[in-house]
Amino acid sequence: MKSTRFSFGSAAAFLGALLIVVSLSFSLASCKTDNDDDDPILLVGKWQDSSNFIYEISKNEFSNYGEGFDSYAGNNLVISITSNDFSSGYIYIQYTRAADENWNYTTDKTKAPDIGKWYAISYKGLTASSIQISGAYKYDGKTSTETLEEAMAEFTIENGYFAMYSDCVKISD
Repeated sequence: MKSTRFSFGSAAAFLGALLIVVSLSFSLASCKTDNDDDDPILLVGKWQDSSNFIYEISKNEFSNYGEGFDSYAGNNLVISITSNDFSSGYIYIQYTRAADENWNYTTDKTKAPDIGKWYAISYKGLTASSIQISGAYKYDGKTSTETLEEAMAEFTIENGYFAMYSDCVKISD
């Protein structure tokens, strides 16, 4: 009678080798080169519009400000890409700085109840040197949501947010 231990051992070794080859194939096929212009990492940097507003985007934070003043800001940044070429999508943040009832921007949650809640920014036309950016705004619309999932459902172009975009150029990485 033949030993079944050898058969099972050979099958396991073959399947293990096959799994490694398949994994390497997927890893190598999905690699991007440094000169790919359709990488969402192009979002990272400082962007400036014609009114000298700065939109600063890192891997974890978003901040909007100008010379001598602050606007909104947030962390826990999440990117949702809406185009195959990565040129458009949404940036979701959890407010760390928001407007109070008089439209003064603060980090004091007792004055700005949106702090800690979720907000969205739309972007389109992303290239290595330019982008169009719009914060979510709609007359009688929401200024924030409790959860990321709610922000993704509420703050959309289809729901009437993002009517006006700022044309920006990249001023630093």
